[in-house]
Order: sequence, then structure tokens, then C-alpha cells
Amino acid sequence: MVINIKGSVSSETKNEMANENIIIETKDLNFYYTPDKAALIDVNIQIPEKKVTAFIGPSGCGKSTLLRNFNRMNDLIPDIKVEGEILIEGQNIYDPSVRLEDLRKKVGMVFQKSNPFPMSIWENVAFGPKVNGESNISNLEEIVEASLVQADLWREVKDRLTDSALDLSGGQQQRLCIARALANKPDIILMDEPASALDPISTGKIEETIDELRGKYTVVIVTHNMQQAARVSDYTAFMMVGELVEFNDTNTLFTKPDKELTEEYITGRFG
Repeated sequence: MVINIKGSVSSETKNEMANENIIIETKDLNFYYTPDKAALIDVNIQIPEKKVTAFIGPSGCGKSTLLRNFNRMNDLIPDIKVEGEILIEGQNIYDPSVRLEDLRKKVGMVFQKSNPFPMSIWENVAFGPKVNGESNISNLEEIVEASLVQADLWREVKDRLTDSALDLSGGQQQRLCIARALANKPDIILMDEPASALDPISTGKIEETIDELRGKYTVVIVTHNMQQAARVSDYTAFMMVGELVEFNDTNTLFTKPDKELTEEYITGRFG
């Protein structure tokens, strides 16, 4: 297959986006794991505030790499190189004045595999606020309850908060990780295939949680499941071999994409 990629945004989406507050923006973003291996190539995208944006594309297309750049998780990998800019709320996150602790408090992360800490349910959720200086037990109680409610987990665990988080089911552990991210009061929540290891019922609960977060937080989700992207997101970005092919409102991208390559992907002709 000959691939000719030049990213596009429809005029309708540009008009719609003009009415949105942009919270994340990349400008000519290139990312290298090694000097001769570009994982992202000239990515330019604007992500609106308090909406759900999904990244789709075949394995290895760069969607998770892009997501992890938004809170500089890729900094943990040796020998990486970043070119261009990533702006969050108008500030370049690679500016020397940016503290990683502040960035990662503002931009929370939920990973593909749930990773609860080996401590109680309550301590998992309270962990971040305590690290950030909150010591008032009454305030912590409020934060824990509110975060678990938002993650649609409170009713299931309210009578077992002192139990180990490791005793929860896989789906409950993933919602606990969402609650743990919410406890830091982020502006943005990144989710890297949060339901890929879960059964359909648990996946449904994660999707319901994402829907509840819409309008309160900016959610950016990477998913290999196109049906999931269509169900949960307001906007969808399709990526291929490190490049942004198309970014549109989700309904347009899945029903009337601008790019032939996008249509070929969503109709299953490759990928």
C-alpha cells in the first residue's frame, strides 16, 4: 500500500472548534526514540477543553506516544528527542520553568493495565492529595468520597475502604485508578486504552465513567476499539505511521471522513 499522508481538519470542524477553548495544542511536533527513529512526524493538533477526544489508528501509529507526551511520561525513556511545541493552557510544557510535579498534577494519567498501589482503597485515592500537602483528615475524606463517586465506584466500595485495593476486580481497580487521578483535581485526564484488558461489563462501566467526566474534565483516550471511540468521544484523531491523518468531530470522521485513508481504516480494509 502506498501511503500519502497530509493531515486535515474539515472546514465544519474548524468552525466548530472556533467556539471551543483549546487546552492542548501541538505545533510541528516531532518525537524520536532514537536519532533515526521518528515516532511522531509534524503533528499539529488542537484539543478542546472539557470534551472527550479519542486517538485511533493501527498498532505502532504513534497514538500512545503522543498521549504520553502530554504529561512528559516519555521523559523517562533515555535518548529521546523532542522537536516543536506542546502547549497546555497556552504554556509550552518543555519550557524550563515548568515543574514536572505541577504538570502531572494538572494532567492525570490512567494506564492500559490497572496499577493500584498495594495499600487500602482509601489510601490509594488519598495518596496524591497527601503527597501534595493535604493533611486535614476531613478534607481527605471529602476528596476520597468525591473522587470515588465521580469514578462510579463509591457505592461498591464505601463499606470496605480499608480493604486492600488489590482485592478489587480488574474493572474496579481501573475505576480506582481513575478516582486516584481525579483526587489530584486535574484539568486533563489521559487514558491509554483503559478498557482493553477488561470484560464487556467492566468496559461499559469505564465508558459510563468517561461520559460522566465529559464537561467537567478534558479527557483524551487512546483506543484500538473504533466502536468505543465512536461511543465515547466528541472528537476523533486518526493516526498512521506517526502522522496525524485526520482530526474531526467523531460523527463526521466515522460517517463522512475527509481522507480516503481514514475511510479505508474505519471500514476495515487494513489495520
